[in-house]
Amino acid sequence: MTTLLESTSPHDQKADQGVLGRVRAHLPEIAARSAEAEAARAVPAEIITALREAGVFRMSLPEAWGGQQLDLVESARVVRELSRADGSTGWTVQAASMAWFFVRSLPRETLEKEVFGDGADLLLRGAIAPKGKATAVRGGYRLSGRWPLASGSFTPDWMLAGFVVEDAPTLPDGRPEMRVALVRPEQATFLDTWDAVGLRATQSADFTMDDVFVPERFTGPLVGDNNIPAPFYDLPYTATGASHDAVIIGCLEGALGDLAELAATKRPAFNPGVVIGADPVFQEKFAELHLRTAALNALLEQTGRVVMDRALAGEEPTPTEWFGYTGGHQHIHHEGIRVLNEIMTLSGSSGLYSSNPMQRRWRDVRCVSQHVAGNNGSLRRLGAVLSGQEDVR
Repeated sequence: MTTLLESTSPHDQKADQGVLGRVRAHLPEIAARSAEAEAARAVPAEIITALREAGVFRMSLPEAWGGQQLDLVESARVVRELSRADGSTGWTVQAASMAWFFVRSLPRETLEKEVFGDGADLLLRGAIAPKGKATAVRGGYRLSGRWPLASGSFTPDWMLAGFVVEDAPTLPDGRPEMRVALVRPEQATFLDTWDAVGLRATQSADFTMDDVFVPERFTGPLVGDNNIPAPFYDLPYTATGASHDAVIIGCLEGALGDLAELAATKRPAFNPGVVIGADPVFQEKFAELHLRTAALNALLEQTGRVVMDRALAGEEPTPTEWFGYTGGHQHIHHEGIRVLNEIMTLSGSSGLYSSNPMQRRWRDVRCVSQHVAGNNGSLRRLGAVLSGQEDVR
């Protein structure tokens, strides 16, 4: 299906030679095996290996440490194309590749020498939410807890875990001291908890740790200074929403492709002489959904480029720019649901069958849209800034 969402700029043509180009070689297999992945509740190991070799898991890491150093918008394009083939694969890649943002406050020496000392082709899995409890001890912390939603159907090289330090003085704003830790996977126990309506192959399971010692140098403040040498990591906290948006937009594109195939073959029960794609009412509605999806992608790219250009210039985005970017996530998450609901309506009963990938994309988008990135109050904050309210929280 021809799409308005493709770019032919020299910048994107160059990207075709890199991670994006290497990923495209695997898209047919990813799409062909999406039903298999969902049934197994895991992206096939061979696909994870192929994508690792293509560089997706190091795509946002600094070149100085062996990464590809794609920026916010470039990495979102990779996730979008993967999600067009399969939402679970797109989500798995965005979760594992973007989560490094949340360990940027660990000491530079720890990251450079002990984490990335042997290269950047590392798989990261875990949970940022500070669900763990830790006691400060000599040289570090003793950490226990249960963390939900650790996406990734693979054995990681490192685990990420947010935690609260018990008995520590509260921060100036009244919140408890919250930190993040990197630990080895053998220190965690995974639980088979992920049996969800969508993104079923992401294996977003819970994990636990019980009285695990974490050296101080493998922890950092949940919201702290950046010690990763690439501009993406200089952005304000929660900068990774563009990759969530890319999963939604990729699933919408995939569903529009499914609908195009249906339009060329499906004949109405009470008017079997024509295919549904010949119906002018169907045509107009299909065009509208196509343009609404293109508009969401344009919003992702425009707001992402604004804040990324600020980071490249060593500047902070303005409040309007930042909340325009994060408010865009909230809009894309919820508009994505509306668009896919309407695509499903146009498909009639055909889209409901398990043999049709459209119903899986429908469930995947519904699942993505439950994420906090799409429900964090950013639209309200943008509205406050636009209304001249300076003290926005």
